[in-house]
Amino acid sequence: MAVLTRAPSVQWRVEEHREEKALEVLADPDRLGEDPDVMELGTVTILAGGVMHQLNLLGGRIWTLCDGTRDRAAVLDELLGVFEVDRQTLSRDLDEFLADMIGKGLIREEE
Repeated sequence: MAVLTRAPSVQWRVEEHREEKALEVLADPDRLGEDPDVMELGTVTILAGGVMHQLNLLGGRIWTLCDGTRDRAAVLDELLGVFEVDRQTLSRDLDEFLADMIGKGLIREEE
């Protein structure tokens, strides 16, 4: 099983107030009209090599799940419990995010 692990040199934090707001809107889709950009709020901030990155709710959730205990399938299963989207779409989004993060050396996939 190839587990997903964040690079240990990366500093990061969850922006709890932003995450809470995004989760509230996710739980009540009628509220999207109040702030259509809420799902793009940076809910996790990472600092790597002097560069700051803001991850939206989905990216932030993926980031926190890459703790060295889960493979892609387990991360996908966790995400499906939070986001109301079909498995194929979410799997594609997960693969794109991981390809970007792995390409930047921020996440590793190791046996």
